[in-house]
Amino acid sequence: MKGPAKLPVATVAVLAAVAALVLSACGDDSTSVRTQSSSTTSSPTTSTAPASTAAPNTAAPITISVPPAPPPPESPATTAPPPNTIPVSVAPATADTKAPSTSASPPSPSTVPPPSTEPPSSTTVPLKPVRRAVVYTPDGAPARKATLVVPRPDHLDTVVVLVHGGNGTNGNRRQVRGWQDFYADNGITSLAIDYFLYKGSTPPPVYPQPERDVKAAVQWVREHAADLAIDPDRIVVQGFGAGAALGAQAYVTPGDPFFAGPGLEPGVSDASGAFVGFAGRYDGEQRNPAQYYGGPPDSEDPVVQARYEQANSVAHAADASGPALLFQAANGTPALVDQARAFDEALVAAGVDSELVLPPSADDDFDTAGKELTPAGEAAAQQVLAWLAARFPPS
Repeated sequence: MKGPAKLPVATVAVLAAVAALVLSACGDDSTSVRTQSSSTTSSPTTSTAPASTAAPNTAAPITISVPPAPPPPESPATTAPPPNTIPVSVAPATADTKAPSTSASPPSPSTVPPPSTEPPSSTTVPLKPVRRAVVYTPDGAPARKATLVVPRPDHLDTVVVLVHGGNGTNGNRRQVRGWQDFYADNGITSLAIDYFLYKGSTPPPVYPQPERDVKAAVQWVREHAADLAIDPDRIVVQGFGAGAALGAQAYVTPGDPFFAGPGLEPGVSDASGAFVGFAGRYDGEQRNPAQYYGGPPDSEDPVVQARYEQANSVAHAADASGPALLFQAANGTPALVDQARAFDEALVAAGVDSELVLPPSADDDFDTAGKELTPAGEAAAQQVLAWLAARFPPS
């Protein structure tokens, strides 16, 4: 028998090379490859079968044994949440319509209503008027205080300067609190003033210090007309008793240099737009005329006589700066009734719009009772309100 066939030397060399490549890919060093190649050459019969059957299986070990490339680093910002977190973190967010806290968009008006800038309705939360004390006299003059009341939120452009009574020797601005409340309720700004009060020890003459104070109050209101949102041509002076006499003086002597002094602002008009008087003496008569004017009525001093003449508002009715409304209790002090009639007639004779009201009352002070108006005073206040509306209609 013939022995096994011998492979050609070239074929054996090729198989040895392939085996070397396989061993190299599997991690064998060069010494082991060389040893295997030498053994195969000297004994080809023992290495033929293993070499021919191992060749087809060498592809798998090569592919698997190559270590895979490291995966790229994960980005936490872009990594999607695990599936089991979706019901917890996403579902509630989709149900809530509010914008995230980092969003520049404002919250939905339906969830966070913006704060209202409109004043509350007067039918639900009535707003109180602004009430504060002010000093109305100019620098360098004695400081005279007043209570300013401004209705809120809107008001008419008319303002009333209130001058309390008290015979020129007593009283204060709190006496007309009821009138200020009434005007505030009807949208009218008011300024209730204190003024110079004289005593037995006051050196003569008293005149014209209190009268100048009323003029200073008119000037103060005019200078603050823009701040108060009022019309400077609609400044009404309203006086009671002695305050009516003072208010009448300011009313019939607008811009008169006789009253110039440290208590007035130079260059500022002191003219009032109208006058309302209750129970006033308008001819200048005083209880102590010598003290008030610096001498008796029959004084031969021309300066003293000039004071008496200047203080008679009835004589200066033609210089009135606007319409007048006079109140006097019909059954009150006869002398005061005569005063009201005389002043009204003088105004009408001068072509001034004047009206005299004589309510049936036996009390000269029917118009006020401390901090509140009497029922008769309420009726008079309504008449004043209608009169003002006719002369100064809403603009």
